[in-house]
Amino acid sequence: MKKSLLALRVHIAAVGFEVDRVIYPLTQLKADKVWLIIEEEVEQGEASYHYQAVKTALEKNHIIFDEKRGDIYSLFELLNVYRAIIEDEEPGNQIFINISTGTKIQAIAGMMACMIFKDKDKRITPYYVKPEKYVIKPRKGEQLTSGFKDVIPLPNYKIERPSNKLVKALQIINDNGPISKKILIEKLTEHKLISIGTNIQHKESAKHSQLNKNFIEPLISWGFINISGRGKSSRIEITQDGENILKFLHK
Repeated sequence: MKKSLLALRVHIAAVGFEVDRVIYPLTQLKADKVWLIIEEEVEQGEASYHYQAVKTALEKNHIIFDEKRGDIYSLFELLNVYRAIIEDEEPGNQIFINISTGTKIQAIAGMMACMIFKDKDKRITPYYVKPEKYVIKPRKGEQLTSGFKDVIPLPNYKIERPSNKLVKALQIINDNGPISKKILIEKLTEHKLISIGTNIQHKESAKHSQLNKNFIEPLISWGFINISGRGKSSRIEITQDGENILKFLHK
């Protein structure tokens, strides 16, 4: 993907029971576009008023917006939503993530997304919005917070993530496991993840070497797979951590 000639300031904000905390930083930081993360049936939920108020304010301020829907209490589904948004934006665009709105799970997912998906082509900045007023027991249609004091940028440290090859291999194990090394080599070869040159004499030995060095050892190191049994009877199976990582990294 080519870099855009004009880098955009793209914000991502979860919509819950607040409006000011979503809108004020967009105007303060001169957002070009915003992605709203909302619950599946927001129109029928208690946050319907706030969702409509956010959209009205965005239209009034001439800010382009789009939205993604999902389970706002599922960490891994939310991480997948953030991944999809970040990957959809062109390299060079500056991405800001509001981690002060929505559910606590959405805030955690937003902060994790900043650290997991940060790379040389994706400048991602998390920020916290300090409101003027907190409401302990808001009435229907009232915000949990109101007003605006400041936008506080947060540090963003990178978290390493497994390579695309490892994620693809993990998906193969998940789809076929428990799986033998022999079958796994066949599957990886089919997907061109294992490749042996024509001048190699001991091809099967070379394939096993690639399997162990490039896939088995790193996947065990990440804690994504277990191996049970020994020799030809050994089987490779995915762990819970492996299943969780596929929920937001597998495309």
